[in-house]
Amino acid sequence: MSTKEKIYGIIENMSEEQLNALFIILGGIVRPENSKPKKSARGIFSDSANPELIPLEKEAWAESVKERYIKENENI
Repeated sequence: MSTKEKIYGIIENMSEEQLNALFIILGGIVRPENSKPKKSARGIFSDSANPELIPLEKEAWAESVKERYIKENENI
C-alpha cells in the first residue's frame, strides 16, 4: 500500500472538523510559490484567524489561569 493510499484511508474516516483542521495545518506547509514563508506556527494560523477575536486572545491565557486558581483556592 502506497503512502498516498494510506493517507486517503485516514482522511476517509475523519470528521469535517478534523478535515478543516488538517486543511489549515497543511495550508501552512504547502503554500503557493508566490507567498512568503512563515516563520512560526502563529504565522501559519494567522491566515485563518478570526480578526475580531484576536484582541480577546491577548489576555485569555492569563485570565484562564487566574479564574481556575482563584476558584480552586476559594473552595479550600
